[in-house]
Amino acid sequence: MSGVPRSGTDERDERSAGPAPGRRSRAVLPGLGSVGLVALCVLFTLAVRVPFLTKPLMPDEAGLLIIAHNWAEGPYLYGDYFVGRGILLVAFYALADLLGGPLALRLLAGLVAAVMVVAAGWAGHLLRGRAGAGWAAVVAAAWSSTYAFSSDVMNERLVAATLVMLCCALTLSAVQRPRPAGRAVMAGVLAIAPLLVVQSYADGLVFAGVVLLASLQARTISAGDAVRVAAGGLVGMLVAAAALGLVLATTWMTAAQWWFQMFGYRVAASRIVGVGTEKPLDRMQLLLWLATLSGMLLLVVCLLTGFREIRRRPDLRPTWFALWAMLGLTLASMAAGGDWWPDYLLQPIPALAMAAALVAPSVTWSGLGARLAAVVATGAALVAVYLGLYNPLLGTPDNEAAVGEWMAAGAEDGDTVVVIWGQANVVYHSGMDSPYPYMWSLITRTLDPDLDRIVGTLRGPDAPTWVVQWYDFDAWDLDDEGRLADVMRERYVKVGTPCGMNVFVLRGADRDAPPSEACGHLG
Repeated sequence: MSGVPRSGTDERDERSAGPAPGRRSRAVLPGLGSVGLVALCVLFTLAVRVPFLTKPLMPDEAGLLIIAHNWAEGPYLYGDYFVGRGILLVAFYALADLLGGPLALRLLAGLVAAVMVVAAGWAGHLLRGRAGAGWAAVVAAAWSSTYAFSSDVMNERLVAATLVMLCCALTLSAVQRPRPAGRAVMAGVLAIAPLLVVQSYADGLVFAGVVLLASLQARTISAGDAVRVAAGGLVGMLVAAAALGLVLATTWMTAAQWWFQMFGYRVAASRIVGVGTEKPLDRMQLLLWLATLSGMLLLVVCLLTGFREIRRRPDLRPTWFALWAMLGLTLASMAAGGDWWPDYLLQPIPALAMAAALVAPSVTWSGLGARLAAVVATGAALVAVYLGLYNPLLGTPDNEAAVGEWMAAGAEDGDTVVVIWGQANVVYHSGMDSPYPYMWSLITRTLDPDLDRIVGTLRGPDAPTWVVQWYDFDAWDLDDEGRLADVMRERYVKVGTPCGMNVFVLRGADRDAPPSEACGHLG
């Protein structure tokens, strides 16, 4: 096999290289092989998602479903609405919309989580055999469906991270078996695919590059095979780029629209994040707590201290270095994002799943710590199910659904709605369209900072029938001149306060407000 050690079948994979050489680590569930262990983890990750299948949509889910449903030629890449996310993601949501909407979306999210677990188990098996497969799948299963990371629902970062995990598994397989080149080509495609979902997910590309170079340096792959794998990966990346170019060339979508919505907008938004609010700093503290309580930080420490064993394994050293490159990219991406949402913790799942595979099989303090991290991750995922259902410390979309349904009960055909600011799930549950193209507050703050667009919409002939004041008009100092407040006083009248939110109707529209303002999801 071109001189490449297959660590997945190497007897040393189940052996300690630490203080007790020759001792085997005690097998967990010895009657099951890699496939059986991974299958159990898939069942676990699907089970913890079941209680959330029919919960109301989160803002991102709702906004992207609206955009996917209305995807057509228009002023922006996806038609009449703007969002700074990739074509693959919107295509995924379009599939969910075609299959029935919210429930189909959540079922597809479960499929994504299952693929994450399978890919993690595959990568773990390639690294350390059965034990590596089991420990990698355990942490991937726990983190891919947890309320704590907002991965209990459909999440664009989970989609991107799953593609990264597949890329990493294919890369390991290609390095271990350079011929035929199909795995390298697919790894190249999947190195680019996450970037067409979330712009910062270049983790697979980084992993592939470092693993290949480090394997060449460690002489676990010949120069000829390294060139073969690199060439296959490059072909795969070119295929992905060509597919994107073909889509842009044969549809109404333009390269300029794609570039701005994927990158130009993000650069502009990075200057806005955190301005006028301390919430990102509060979320950073919460994110650190979540990383600690979920076992992530413990696993990072174990990966660091486990190098004492791994340095004696030329077949594992390249992966160790690649994982640190991935984690470095994750930190840079988090800092560039700046908002520090809990789902930022989805990006390191591929790296940490492989870290568990590298370290946990060893009978060393680092190995024991990695196993403890996996147990903590599993326990935290179960606790998060309870919190998400009965004590949602991270928030719940029930109020947004209730307000939307309250308006729907009094709306007439052709009515439209705008929410100040964001909360696209209110729009979705109202069943109405929005004449304002920005359904996220960050987009308004970035592309409409002077409120010319929103004020013009409210004054114009296509003014929305309904307006919901979810935040103050002057939140983030957007309306410091009072232009929005003035037009609301002139053109709208308040008709109710469901869930404590002011709801207005266009003067002269003559809509009857629903009699009940009781809060809580009505479905």
